[in-house]
Amino acid sequence: MIEKITKNKDSFREPDLHSIEKIVEKLDYYRSFFGKVQDLSDEEFDNLRKDVSKFFTLKLGSQTDEPPKRLIRISINNRILKAQGKALGYLTDISQLLAPPIEVCNFGRCNIPKQQVLYCATTEAGAYWEIRPQNGDVITVSFFELKPNSKVRSFIVSKEKTKDPKIESKLQEVFYLLEEFFEEIYSLRVSRDRPRDYLFSGQISSDQLFYPIVSKLNFDAILYPSVQRKKHGWNVAIRNELILDRYNLIGVETRFILDEYSKLDHTSEEVTTDQIIGSFGTKAFDFENGKILYDEEKANKAFELFRKMQVGKGKQVRYEQVGLPKSLMFNCTPLNHKNESKITPIKMLGRNDRINVVYQDGKRIDNIKYKKVKLDLEQGKCKITKY
Repeated sequence: MIEKITKNKDSFREPDLHSIEKIVEKLDYYRSFFGKVQDLSDEEFDNLRKDVSKFFTLKLGSQTDEPPKRLIRISINNRILKAQGKALGYLTDISQLLAPPIEVCNFGRCNIPKQQVLYCATTEAGAYWEIRPQNGDVITVSFFELKPNSKVRSFIVSKEKTKDPKIESKLQEVFYLLEEFFEEIYSLRVSRDRPRDYLFSGQISSDQLFYPIVSKLNFDAILYPSVQRKKHGWNVAIRNELILDRYNLIGVETRFILDEYSKLDHTSEEVTTDQIIGSFGTKAFDFENGKILYDEEKANKAFELFRKMQVGKGKQVRYEQVGLPKSLMFNCTPLNHKNESKITPIKMLGRNDRINVVYQDGKRIDNIKYKKVKLDLEQGKCKITKY
């Protein structure tokens, strides 16, 4: 079978495509692995992974610089704090709202191991469908808003293949073949205990988000239909180090989950679970030190009360009344805090000044001398996170 879609030795010329029959043969070969990749030996898996990365010399699809205006993410406090060896409570570090530490990043829908990609939904219901919190979970809902004039170059995965496409060239025919294949791999159902089954979408996404050659044409995010909601809603996978550059974190809310609703309607904008009638949140953040800020006295009391209501013996009773909110959110934003978006002035750096940087592949280097990464900074391979 062919190794690549194109015969070109480089990507700077007009694509010289292999025959449609050979391209279809290779795509069908890949389809034979759907849901079976986790069962391959390590050697078979590595060979398939390299083959996938090599084959897709073209990744034709829709693109946009205008991303969703608002993103919502759910973090499960129980998992995060347990992994950090901490008692269950509310989250206090901004990093706890973002992608997991790079060393524990495994295959995902849009990433390969050791790459930090942040997964969000465009609606609250969508975030619940993706995370599916369960009875006893304490969750943090994070709300992000696109910064004014911010651009996020995004690759869009189609919800379904184009019906009866008008094909006027070989390149167009390949476009629709890839559109269909991408729709299949980004909507493939994968069990949490079989992460390698994400190989196709994970590797292709990685090659687009973390392309080794720095270019303005590189993608920052991938928009793909929600698998859990049967493609009704949209999810966004964005490079972790870009989220706070392109979006403002405008609020977080701590909620206490009860039972999951039965007979869920995937088209509804209702969330997937019942929850304690009270929650609490804040709109205050210390971005310089990476902290979520609360009126601690109020937050501590609220957490203790709502956790007891969640796991205690008594069952909460709802009184369905028109106009009564389902959940009362208590504002624990510190008094007199001005949550203004600040632009830190850039100072002139000396050769021996020490800085922290993050690279396109998610690699972070702290306390390194400016002179050692000056060239990488100028070429756009990394960016300063703190100095």
